[in-house]
Amino acid sequence: MIIGCVLLMSVLSVLSTRTNDLPFPKISSFENGVGFMLEDIPGLRFLHVIYGKNEKDTEVGVFQQAVNGMWYHRNNNFKLEKGEKLLYRLVAEIGGKLVQFPFDSFLEWLEPKLFSPKNAVRRGTIVFRDDFDHGDQPDKNHWNYEVSMYGGYNGEFQVYTPAKTNAFIRNGHLFLKPTLTINDARFDEHKLTTGVMDLHEMYGVCSNANNNGCRRDGHNGMLPPVMSAKITSKTTIRYGKVEVRARIPKGDWIWPAIWMLPKDSKYGQWPRSGEIDMMESRGNSVANDPNNHNHGVTEVISTLHWGPSASHNGFMKTHGGRQNNNGWNSDFHVYTLDWTQNHIIVTVDNQEVMHVNAPAGGFFHFGGFTGDNIWKAGEHMAPFDQPFYLILNVAIGGTSNFFPDNWHYDAKKPWANSSPHANADFWAHRFEWERTWVGDNVAMEIDWVQMTQY
Repeated sequence: MIIGCVLLMSVLSVLSTRTNDLPFPKISSFENGVGFMLEDIPGLRFLHVIYGKNEKDTEVGVFQQAVNGMWYHRNNNFKLEKGEKLLYRLVAEIGGKLVQFPFDSFLEWLEPKLFSPKNAVRRGTIVFRDDFDHGDQPDKNHWNYEVSMYGGYNGEFQVYTPAKTNAFIRNGHLFLKPTLTINDARFDEHKLTTGVMDLHEMYGVCSNANNNGCRRDGHNGMLPPVMSAKITSKTTIRYGKVEVRARIPKGDWIWPAIWMLPKDSKYGQWPRSGEIDMMESRGNSVANDPNNHNHGVTEVISTLHWGPSASHNGFMKTHGGRQNNNGWNSDFHVYTLDWTQNHIIVTVDNQEVMHVNAPAGGFFHFGGFTGDNIWKAGEHMAPFDQPFYLILNVAIGGTSNFFPDNWHYDAKKPWANSSPHANADFWAHRFEWERTWVGDNVAMEIDWVQMTQY
């Protein structure tokens, strides 16, 4: 059922004018929800809709503009029963003037701030940018530090710290740099297996206690042999563009990543609520699979993770890579996420790495999963229809098969993914991989970050 009628609204304190410029929207109703779609017109800056089943019980919706220019608003919690009519009114700014459609009368009790252009999310609005040109570390007003040994749930070998040796700003660039734990004055070779690493005592904070992430005793297994850095943006974005200009690191078993996770796990724990990997790479010069394809520093990959459980993850259907024979570490490159209600595209220097269109039947059907659709309550882009934050980090090694045992590397892989003491095996072969860790080449160096709301 699709019905459009006139809804009264307030004129605010700004002069509103009658207009014929705004076209009729396409209005659709679906299970428990309603949607509006409007074609773009010249000079249109922001767009709202007031709607309801009567003039006294209304809602205000903000339109989002997609890359294709179309304006969309969708409410998944507005159910129209059979025979009910939908009353609506559009409010927009066109050429600097506030206009309404239809133009008949007013609802004086609506709050004017709901229609203020400064509160609207406009296409092309930069909601966050950091050029790293102030201070000697990432600004804590904009970034959170990960401080934990939990290993990213991948069995990684590093501890993330807020130390200035691991996260620092120099000459307008941010460096996320792995260092050897024995270079910290509190540890030496002996203490890696006999000492205690207590992050609350060391830094006054621990952000993730899982997998003994806050405190470990070396007598129970070697302490993390590497210290590194991971930061997460306080700004979130839902549909938009994310850009990061960075130089990725080079060095055996180094795993840099530029990625995103949802602010709230609306659909459940990972991977139910999704993950967007803009860039991942391996620092090895050579990481050849059995078909002799190199997946080392000459390759960057992008992936979406989604599914009802870790063992039912559809990431192989939403994955891509891009090769650079010179190595992506040799210069700075711009990694860009273009995220709309219709697609997720990742590029590097405008070269496409991954292109995923919103599946016609949703991601649950696309994944061929069985049982109840865990994303039924979301938009057709679910789980990628919620606010996500940005993550920058440099991990080391791990047992999750990111470094497969059966690949050929520039040096023999020093641990097996099934090993119960993988980090100790890694450290035992330190003199084989440490020679590939040269100065700041092991750091991910970030020039700037920008997040733009569509």
